[in-house]
Amino acid sequence: MNKFVVNVLIFLVFLSFASSSQATLITNLTQAELDSRDYSNAEDHLVNNLLGINYINYKGYDWAWVSPVNLESFGGNTLYAPELQKNWKFADQTLLNTLKTELTLADFTTDNGDTIHSAQFFNSEFDYVDETNFNSGLVSSEWTAPDAFMVGFFGGFETFYVRKTNDSPSIPEPSTLIIFALGLIALVSKKRLFS
Repeated sequence: MNKFVVNVLIFLVFLSFASSSQATLITNLTQAELDSRDYSNAEDHLVNNLLGINYINYKGYDWAWVSPVNLESFGGNTLYAPELQKNWKFADQTLLNTLKTELTLADFTTDNGDTIHSAQFFNSEFDYVDETNFNSGLVSSEWTAPDAFMVGFFGGFETFYVRKTNDSPSIPEPSTLIIFALGLIALVSKKRLFS
């Protein structure tokens, strides 16, 4: 009975180390490769890593500041639907309230003072956003009808899209399998030593 308890304890120790080992998906794209990619297909081209920041993460959602207007067509520009990029969507009213009351311009600013935005991914012409409108609370997620009162003249509101954050799946590292195998080998050798 004593051997069994020792073997179970050894197995549990190795198993605890093995279960805590995991890796994340690795991308090795350079900035030049990202810049040369074709953004016309509905994939996820927005990045939030060392190569560039195009959105922020807050309260389980990714927030992309996508346009200085919320009109589908304005001044020669076409604002594309969030579905152009994978998993992005219009923010509902609850999320817009979070944006208006809890997020500030500082949240969308990098350490070197650049504005974090995704305009180049969702517009045919615009590659900028307007901090003045954001500070004034002129933010939206839905498109405004072109014939809405005075909107066609001013261009509407700053547009934001969101997506629910998907936690990266746990991918076992090779070391996990090695630790598990060493635990099994230890159990077998322990059994042979005591037999």
